[in-house]
Amino acid sequence: MKEKSNLSVGVDLGTSNLLIYVEGQGTLFNEPSIIAIDKATGNVVSVGNEAAKLDGKTHNKVEVARPMQGGVISDIQLIREILLFTLDKIFLSNLASINKLLICIPSEITNTEKEAIVELGHGLGIQNTEIEEEIKAAAMGSGIDIFAPRGHMVIDIGGGTTDFGILSLGEVVLSKSIKVAGDFFDRQVIDHVKTVHKLEIGNQTAEKIKIALASLTGPLPSDEEGNPLIFQAMGRDLVSGLPRQALLNTEEIREVLLNCFEPIKAVLLATLEETPPELAGDLVDSGILLTGGCSQIPGIKEYFAEIANIPVYLSEVPLTAVIDGCKKMLKMTNKHFYSEV
Repeated sequence: MKEKSNLSVGVDLGTSNLLIYVEGQGTLFNEPSIIAIDKATGNVVSVGNEAAKLDGKTHNKVEVARPMQGGVISDIQLIREILLFTLDKIFLSNLASINKLLICIPSEITNTEKEAIVELGHGLGIQNTEIEEEIKAAAMGSGIDIFAPRGHMVIDIGGGTTDFGILSLGEVVLSKSIKVAGDFFDRQVIDHVKTVHKLEIGNQTAEKIKIALASLTGPLPSDEEGNPLIFQAMGRDLVSGLPRQALLNTEEIREVLLNCFEPIKAVLLATLEETPPELAGDLVDSGILLTGGCSQIPGIKEYFAEIANIPVYLSEVPLTAVIDGCKKMLKMTNKHFYSEV
């Protein structure tokens, strides 16, 4: 990468994926928020896609970890290692060329964690480090004018959490979060396969099942010829202990997901009930914006529309909405932008 000083950098510190945007260069990193560490030396073996390939397949000399768990920081030191590794790679160890660092974080992390994130930036030698809520960035990245005197609602269904936000005049008026999202869905698929099919599968297989068969309402997913989709899940038989496969169908995965969405539904209703009346009135027109990886589940728009009885829209960039919003925030003046800490 060509050396240039005074660059602005945006980071989407997600539970599932880490995205890094560099001013004038675009999004240069978009990979899983996973790190592999050599237990003996403490050195980083790999980060992102390469580390994800090792998940569930390592020996006792290598540890694969996710430093963001359920929308909270499980290990600040590992987050530092991931950022240092990726930024070093992008900037060829010339971190002095970074003038400003904006890190987008989940809404519900504590003030102590927020301060730790800012200190992390300072520790990398970037004194101008600011943080912002992902829900705000996702709205901006999806094209919403959050600075208008008008209420907007965003539901961000990511890997660790489902976040709900009511925004107006450039700020989050009301936010709620629940640790029921992509990772939880995967665990429920694992439990279902174990209980119903007596087969033990791993996280990667569960995610593939979710992506292939998931739906919430409407016609069940089918192939081009209209036949119901099935998935061959490979794993270990719980009785014999031997490798085996089981065939899963769309109907059983829909049932699993509908059960998962019950607590999400409850938080949605609670958020709407607590929304100030004038902003609630705005939602009749502005509706709800869905973003995040799991907003792509077929039938999800209709599912939420039936609950809330207001329009529901899908972000055109559900996977990159936060980093796209980061990009816009980095171009703002202090007149419009204030950091959290």
